[in-house]
Amino acid sequence: MSTAHPEWPTVTKPGTRKKLPEPPRFDDVPGQASVYDYTDEPEPSGPLAPVLDFPAQDEPPYEEEPPRRRIVLTPASAVRMRRVRWLWDTSPEGVPPHSHGRIPMHSLTIAAGGPGLGKSQFAIWMAAQITRGTLPGELFGSPRSVIYASTEDSWAYTIAPRLVAAGADMDRVFHIAVHDDETLHARLTLPSDISLLGEACETYSVALLVADPLLSMIDDKVDDYRAREVRAALEPLVSMADRYCFTILGLAHFTKSGAADPLSRIAGSGAFGQLVRAAVVFSRIEDGEDGEDRRVLSQVKNNLGREGLPSFEYRIQSASVDTPEGPTDTSRFVLGPESLTSVTEQMSNSGRTPEENDATNEAASWLRGHLTDHGGTDEMKTIKAVGVKEGYSSSALDRAKRKLKIKTKQTGFGKDNRSFWYLPEAYVEDD
Repeated sequence: MSTAHPEWPTVTKPGTRKKLPEPPRFDDVPGQASVYDYTDEPEPSGPLAPVLDFPAQDEPPYEEEPPRRRIVLTPASAVRMRRVRWLWDTSPEGVPPHSHGRIPMHSLTIAAGGPGLGKSQFAIWMAAQITRGTLPGELFGSPRSVIYASTEDSWAYTIAPRLVAAGADMDRVFHIAVHDDETLHARLTLPSDISLLGEACETYSVALLVADPLLSMIDDKVDDYRAREVRAALEPLVSMADRYCFTILGLAHFTKSGAADPLSRIAGSGAFGQLVRAAVVFSRIEDGEDGEDRRVLSQVKNNLGREGLPSFEYRIQSASVDTPEGPTDTSRFVLGPESLTSVTEQMSNSGRTPEENDATNEAASWLRGHLTDHGGTDEMKTIKAVGVKEGYSSSALDRAKRKLKIKTKQTGFGKDNRSFWYLPEAYVEDD
């Protein structure tokens, strides 16, 4: 009865794979070994001997180890720094360049607001400006293409007429569709179509992708209420935008109720997290001096640029465009002058009594006059003392300060510390 060779390991657990040692070789037959060298049976001779010989194993079988997880450290000195480039930059003359940058290139920006406020018209206005090379910013003078992905509005009845009314180069704005032999009604879906989308943006030199609304592009299997799942779907899109050099403008809705902070009112804001580099929001102001509603656009997030940028008034203007079937009515976004009221303030006002709002407006009027009379600035302690004597409460003056976007500057230390308020136009940054 044969027994195992002493150099071979004993397998005690079924299914266990172990690396086997190379069997011994013999000088009389180089590179070969006989099975009878591993048993107690006598080795036959004669014509059967060659049949019982087998080639020796050059590399015994063994189980490959799985790839190991590693940590890679890169010194900060090896990181190539990059200048922030702005797709939309409203810096006026006389201020440092790019100090009013609003939408950074090759990143994700959210435009949010309630229904009927003109978010889509704003996106179409921006698309039209990019196709003509007239948007103030990095691409001014360089017309580029735009992809407009919409799941809520009709291209034939709504989007195309609005593009014409906004003056877009219609050959540079693209409707996007997905053809799939296995799916009859396929649509652009994240993260499944990200690679195809990136290649299309590179092929057509796309500068802007409008997602109207953003959450509609996410795969139905992704739970919109699970922040981790939404981020996992959007992160590859943001990486693709940086790789293929296009910017994403995602439209979003406000929730029906919530805090006065506009960011917290954006549907899905918890999932977007730090993926969003900038956010603009829209609101309606119902106390217009001419008796008509006014609308305001505010920057509420600007991770790569300056905070506290001025808000803008805007209008949604009626327009008529020609079609092969005759004229049709549509609308367009018209950017107006800077506004002293912001969306944040408007939301805060909606929770105050009319008396509190009146007190704020009166205090703001007094504060502006007081600072103007003092060359645009005065010490906060003096402002509060004089304001209280004039009948304005300290809280009303604080609200007036926010309303007027008053700047603050500190001087001195300890007991010598003094705080000064400045009108925005009188404030000068320290060197």
